[in-house]
Amino acid sequence: MSYMFEVYYRPPADAAKEAALIERVSRLGGRLDYREAPDEGKPSSVCLTFEFNDIDRARAAAEALRAQGEYVEGPVDYGS
Repeated sequence: MSYMFEVYYRPPADAAKEAALIERVSRLGGRLDYREAPDEGKPSSVCLTFEFNDIDRARAAAEALRAQGEYVEGPVDYGS
């Protein structure tokens, strides 16, 4: 079973911010699974989905990012 959470931030896309998030999450046991950019001309957020093999690591990583001011939804069961 795996677990995931999503990190949202306001556009425009920011490659440096995303690289820093990916680095932080990878050190905490997660990996980037999916990136969703906002539709052109529509108000929405950039969404990065991170996957973990362990719920405790996912929870710890989500809390660490929240403590640094990031908007995080989850973690939740991602399926088997």
